Amino acid sequence: MLKKLLSILLCVLFAATSLLLAGCNGDEEESKYEVSSDVSEGGFLNEVKNWNGETVNILTFAKDSYTFSDCEIDAEEILDEPVNDAFYERNAIIEEKYGIEIVGCFPEPGEDYIDMLRQDVESGLNEYDAICAAITYTAPLAIEGLFYDISEIQNKYIHYDQKWWDQTLIRDTSINGNIYFLSGDAIVEDDEATWAIFFNKDLVSKYGLDDPYQIVRDGKWTFDTMHELIQKVDLMHGSTKSYDPEVGDQWGMVVQSYDFLLFMQGAGQTLVDNTGETPRFRIDDARNIQVFTQFTNMVYDEQNVGIADRHGYWEDMYKNEGQIFENGNALFMPNAISIVNGEGLRNAEIHYGLLPMPKADELQDEYTTSVNVYRYPIFAIPTSNVEKLDVTCYALEAMAYYGGEMVTEEYYDRTLTYKRFQDDDSREMLDLIFRNRTYDLGTIFNFHNGGGDGSLYFYTKLIGKLSTDIVSTYEGLKDNYQAGLNEFIEQCYS
Repeated sequence: MLKKLLSILLCVLFAATSLLLAGCNGDEEESKYEVSSDVSEGGFLNEVKNWNGETVNILTFAKDSYTFSDCEIDAEEILDEPVNDAFYERNAIIEEKYGIEIVGCFPEPGEDYIDMLRQDVESGLNEYDAICAAITYTAPLAIEGLFYDISEIQNKYIHYDQKWWDQTLIRDTSINGNIYFLSGDAIVEDDEATWAIFFNKDLVSKYGLDDPYQIVRDGKWTFDTMHELIQKVDLMHGSTKSYDPEVGDQWGMVVQSYDFLLFMQGAGQTLVDNTGETPRFRIDDARNIQVFTQFTNMVYDEQNVGIADRHGYWEDMYKNEGQIFENGNALFMPNAISIVNGEGLRNAEIHYGLLPMPKADELQDEYTTSVNVYRYPIFAIPTSNVEKLDVTCYALEAMAYYGGEMVTEEYYDRTLTYKRFQDDDSREMLDLIFRNRTYDLGTIFNFHNGGGDGSLYFYTKLIGKLSTDIVSTYEGLKDNYQAGLNEFIEQCYS
């Protein structure tokens, strides 16, 4: 409370001083935003301004949605929790230095933030200056013309080419050269939504397996290498392998349907190629087919790989998947980074580590990974924001810059590396995972013509029958997917 009070007092003093200067100039309107002759403070690239207590209202996830969704936009108080408190201090600095109050706008139960934003824009109420919400739900609003192209905003307060903004997101999701979405050090839920491979160190030791960390460093962490390790962990108490955690059968790997997509993206195989003049589906490209064949050779090994969706109702089996790993009965489990903050792994009596998604083969240059598009948050600015556009851009840049300076290390070091993983190797792996993310328009926009499931669900179509026939499956769905992509291209590239 003392820090909060100090922040408020400093802000009041700062505002009062600015108003006094404005009165001396005799022109309050022109002096509303005081400009310092000092163009930057340290690495902060914007000219130093006092915005005199302006508020920036950011619509975001409902409270309690995710680990840090309550605090990453607007931490209300010091809680003696490192990440929360770092966000609190970040916002206090922005308020003290620049006279900007960041306000989180959280939907109530039953409210939908996409409907809230659309209604706000269409009604002209302009209650929300920006949104920070899941990419697959938020991104389509750009196609409706509801978001600014950030690269064309004239004030240039957002330095989107800097390291505190996710450069691969910008690279992969630019639409006809336009930048509608940003993510990066302003938040940490983008990292929480990132996919990786969790592994059981105790089973590595028990079965005398090669050090997975060194395999990654040597560039040999591939589908084939992973499969070799998976096949060495096999324990069965009955005539068939059980997915019941209480039975205690051991699996080389436990997975769920969504992982198929993330494995392919980790192998550099996006559904859509966004590097040409217009996006195109590449599912039937020779390299994609080859990689899918390599992947299914590993993941369709039902003796050693337990696909949750094939053992019963998905919701129950996903719980079983996590419990099997937490009980120490699976060598590998792909999942989002966020699970380390859940009760299951926090209470598990196992030693576990973290690896990037495997390469398809050693021909692949880099390890890469992708994200849970239902959770990965992006920032966007609605076109209805006119009067407060400048302060909004300034605030987002400050949130990202000071987030990198004040929050990122707390999150990496104190919450992930030493509190959850407790080894230096995992920090090395985290750096690798977060540095080389990739994003896919085919999953973000889930292209389809309005009938049936869209492109986001392509690989789940193959799981039920353990099919490797990617070509004929795609042929049956191609017209549906392409119709959605054609509409996207017509709206964005014409």
